Amino acid sequence: MVKGVNKTVIEVNNTGSKLFEKIVFYVTPEYGNMSAKQLRRAANAFSFSFEDQKPPMSLRRRTADRRRKRIMLLIAAGAVCVAAAVALIIIL
Repeated sequence: MVKGVNKTVIEVNNTGSKLFEKIVFYVTPEYGNMSAKQLRRAANAFSFSFEDQKPPMSLRRRTADRRRKRIMLLIAAGAVCVAAAVALIIIL
């Protein structure tokens, strides 16, 4: 409960979720001077539909990095096999 203190408060009524009907954000004083558009964007980043929630960007980025590493490993393994085959043909 906040009493007698000037706080910047953002209230999100349309959360897009079946679970939550309202979200209230209390902005810390050092970020209270941000524009309303920036604060709204930050608050909307926390508002989500639980059923349609996408994995966080960091998880998607890690998954993409793993895929890239696997592809590079396959390319390197293929290059080694081709080099071994060429060396074998030259020797014979």
